[in-house]
Amino acid sequence: MISKLRARRRANLRRLMNPKHIAFVGGSHLERVVGLCRDNGYAGRMSVINPRHETLAGITCVASAEDLDEAPDAAFVAMSNQLTLEAVQALSNRGAGGVICHATGYGEMGGEGIEAQNALTQAAGDMALIGPNCMGLINAFDNCAMWGEYTPSQPIDDNGVALISQSGAFLYGLLSAERAFPLGYAVSVGNQAVIDSADILDAVLDDPRVRAVGIYAEGLPDGPALSAALAKAMEQEIPVVLLRGGGTAASAERSLSHTGNLAVPNDFWDALIRRFALIQVESPKQLIEATKLLAVTGVPRGNRIFVATYSGAAGTLLAEQAPQRGLALQQMSDATVEQLRPTLPFYVAISNPFDVNLPWRTDTKVSLDDPESIAECLEIACKGITDTFVFMLDIPRQGTGGDLPWLPTIDAVILLRERLDIPVVVSPLIPEGLEPYLRENLLAAGIAPLTGFSETLDALGAAAAYGAERAAVTTTGAPIMATKPPASFHALDEAEGKALMAGYGLPVPQGWSGPASQAAEAASQVGFPVVMKVLSSKLLHKSKLGGVRLGLSSPAMVEEAVADMRQDLERHAPGHGLEQVLIEPMTGDAVAEIIIGLKRHPELGLALVIGAGGVDVEEARNYGLVLLPASDREIATLVDRLDLGLTPAAVQNLIAATRAVERFALDQADSIQELDINPVLVRSNDSVIAVDALVVLGQAEEHQP
Repeated sequence: MISKLRARRRANLRRLMNPKHIAFVGGSHLERVVGLCRDNGYAGRMSVINPRHETLAGITCVASAEDLDEAPDAAFVAMSNQLTLEAVQALSNRGAGGVICHATGYGEMGGEGIEAQNALTQAAGDMALIGPNCMGLINAFDNCAMWGEYTPSQPIDDNGVALISQSGAFLYGLLSAERAFPLGYAVSVGNQAVIDSADILDAVLDDPRVRAVGIYAEGLPDGPALSAALAKAMEQEIPVVLLRGGGTAASAERSLSHTGNLAVPNDFWDALIRRFALIQVESPKQLIEATKLLAVTGVPRGNRIFVATYSGAAGTLLAEQAPQRGLALQQMSDATVEQLRPTLPFYVAISNPFDVNLPWRTDTKVSLDDPESIAECLEIACKGITDTFVFMLDIPRQGTGGDLPWLPTIDAVILLRERLDIPVVVSPLIPEGLEPYLRENLLAAGIAPLTGFSETLDALGAAAAYGAERAAVTTTGAPIMATKPPASFHALDEAEGKALMAGYGLPVPQGWSGPASQAAEAASQVGFPVVMKVLSSKLLHKSKLGGVRLGLSSPAMVEEAVADMRQDLERHAPGHGLEQVLIEPMTGDAVAEIIIGLKRHPELGLALVIGAGGVDVEEARNYGLVLLPASDREIATLVDRLDLGLTPAAVQNLIAATRAVERFALDQADSIQELDINPVLVRSNDSVIAVDALVVLGQAEEHQP
């Protein structure tokens, strides 16, 4: 549930993103900003606020927001920090819908910059403030641009991409260089002082003209809000393509438990990606090509592709590299080959990939100068055996004359697009292999003009994988829990931790805890052989300190173990002593050791950690994360992916134990800091039992005095 203030700001964000009246605030730099808005075809009202100029960009200036005869829906402010603050306050007082703050030198600088950003946030009030330290907003659907540099965009009616970026320079570079890209929205969110990526994503999903979303993100200012917006995207079946920076192992924090040392920010991102079927890409170009494909053609029904080329080398490379992206090249039936054979020169090999090696004119039916014959041939060839049709086609540059023989093929693919009810793609082998005007023509015909061999295969593989993943997810991914980290946390001793977890249904040994002097008698009652451990909330990794003895089979062995343990503890933990011990039955028929734990992320909340356990857990690093609350499918998929070598019955018992840990986490969400159940032993009869537990709890912050 979003706050009332955030709801008001989101309502004003809609005004900002499709304004009827824009106020530009600043100096001579506004000449280019206003000029871009005009050149992009904006038909609404524009005002300029500047007390020192009579006119700017051909518009009569007013001295302040108070002098406007009506409250603007949007404002673009490009001034120094102090003047930006004053302008934002005045616009808020005037009732403006939203403001874009172009200036830098705020939270990204730390120190006084953070104070300046906080003041800006306070001054915004109910307004939707984008930035500061941002490039701005382009709405190509409605011919609106409030953008810090001159970056023209093409008008678009529907089937567009919304690009949301934490970096303004990133978006500026993409949009300045890219051609024939179906841009609907470009939003540079900058420091996200008020409006963040989650707010923008929620807003663009309300526009039915948006068919795909691309996000560049480095941080997560509000994980629960982003997860709610991603759940909305899943529900509407709008694919989201993610390029992210940061989150490496170098940023992992110190932790008391094995679980905490395993999990790093990348793991949380990966869990978020799996939860909401995000398409993760590794480069800006992959982001562009994947969003372009998905917006123009939609999500393919499957992973089968049919590829036509005029290059034998392209066919060879495709046959080798397409399967590496999860793409299938289904071959034509014998009947189809027989149908096509009389229409083609004898030397044309009829296969998939299809090297349609045609002369300009032939005695057979299909020739390079006849678009209709090419379209009919390709329709027969691919019908019923593909989910996406692709033509790999390089055309020499315009004006040389070398392009003319190949232009009918463009017409042929456009004809084919009208006859097929599947995505149609045209791509050159290298990104520069199709002139921009040809790509524009293809785009207008509903054909995705991708650019480059590898880039096209990457986009096709990503789209097919998304389709399969989205189809497998039967329910929309649940938004993550908003939790507050505890303060003044402390670890429980093992007996306390196990008793707590047993109350939530986790199987634990039935043991005894008490004074070390009574250990031998207690062991006889528990039943030999036994395990003896030092019981302490301060010694958390007992085995490394000599605080664990296994396989004790008599009272005498227990007495001897107590004496030896005292000596080891004195050597490794001077002054701690051996006051209390835990005695449990020895589990000797284990076939696998598993770790189940919890780890907290400041914005994504709690996550289950599941993996191969034991003393070498950190070296093995075979684990995965699932954000809470988790679905049955997420947990089962993770366990299957880890390939722990368990029987189906053991897997079900492990999942049941994991659910017990989740119940505890959901109940204690604001007090749990870490949980490390390691190892959970899988026994030869497929049962599971948790033989060690580290529980770190704290008092919820709001309860602190």
